[in-house]
Amino acid sequence: MVAWWSAVFSGFGPYLLCQYLRGTFLTLAEVILNTLAHINEGMIYSFCGQFELAKVVIEPKWAFGYLTIYLVAIADSYRSAIYQNKLHHLAVLEYKGIRRLHISPMEIQYIEKKNPIIGALYSFFLPGLGQLYNHRFGLAFYAMLW
Repeated sequence: MVAWWSAVFSGFGPYLLCQYLRGTFLTLAEVILNTLAHINEGMIYSFCGQFELAKVVIEPKWAFGYLTIYLVAIADSYRSAIYQNKLHHLAVLEYKGIRRLHISPMEIQYIEKKNPIIGALYSFFLPGLGQLYNHRFGLAFYAMLW
């Protein structure tokens, strides 16, 4: 799941893993490199069948940078998710309790049962409201700003 969200938009995978600084840097890097490489313009031309214009518009050196960030974000998110799953498994084996509340400088995390339909409805009306419902304040305000 985390690798999929990183493939959708670099930085979303780390956000799901509560790695906000890494997610912010990857998101900004993708936006900047996408703009410099003119990826979206090339996609529009290629979807319209104007392949020669797509070749002319895309900047190859920035496109390779974009590809690098894109692939690194997917691989790093997958690696981080596997590592966090291993830590969770070790905690379960050692009978360590899981904290229901964690307060850090970046956010407050609660472990409680939530209704995913309500979160989806909130996000439908305004991106980020579903994250507020889930008490993921850093991700919520970041989504609202974008």
